[in-house]
Amino acid sequence: MKTVTFPIDRVNRLREAAVRARDFRSADGEFASGWIRSRFDATKLVRVFDALSIKAGYMLKAYEYVEESNGNGIIWAVPAMDQEAVLDDFSELTESLFEAPRPAQAVPLMQAIEGDGSPWSYLSASILGREAAEFGAIWHGCWWSDQTILSKPPRQASDEDLIDDHELTGDAPLGDWTWHRAEPRVWEPAFHDKGAVKEVVLHIFDPMGQETVYRATDTYEAGSFEARTETIDLCTGDGFRVY
Repeated sequence: MKTVTFPIDRVNRLREAAVRARDFRSADGEFASGWIRSRFDATKLVRVFDALSIKAGYMLKAYEYVEESNGNGIIWAVPAMDQEAVLDDFSELTESLFEAPRPAQAVPLMQAIEGDGSPWSYLSASILGREAAEFGAIWHGCWWSDQTILSKPPRQASDEDLIDDHELTGDAPLGDWTWHRAEPRVWEPAFHDKGAVKEVVLHIFDPMGQETVYRATDTYEAGSFEARTETIDLCTGDGFRVY
């Protein structure tokens, strides 16, 4: 099995560029309650990822949701040749923050993504999938924005000489961590080539609810850049946060 690890600085630069690319405001300057068709050009987000591209025959369509302090969004891929029919066929927008509209014939974004096959392309797909899912997210709509990809184990509260600064540095904050599984030997973001199957492994700090460090394993079948993700909680801290 071939394994490649990635420097956390490089991974975080990619993530920061994606955050900037998906940042948007309603093109009309209006924030009507509920779901609307967004004028956001979702190809701007994909172009951040040099090793990835949109498959021929597809275009991207985004929807956004705003309700007071809450927000959400979604990016779909639709057949380019059927653009008019697909969009005209979508006649009724939902009213729920967590029930996004889906045009007829639309497929999830990552089904319409292809890559150059390099280890970096699979790492890129893992980041793109998460950043695209966070498009339009505000307050209760957020999930991924608060999480940190780690490159080292979480620090115990007894490490008084270490500064508690974990924002996109590869560190989790100081804390009293309780381990539920064996500590990983490798913490950096990693790619595993298993022949027809490729894997990307990320260790992630999630501060929401009870703070948790978990391992996410993204599995890619041959010819696909849409991951199947499995997560395992590794340890929990003493912090607790809610919106």
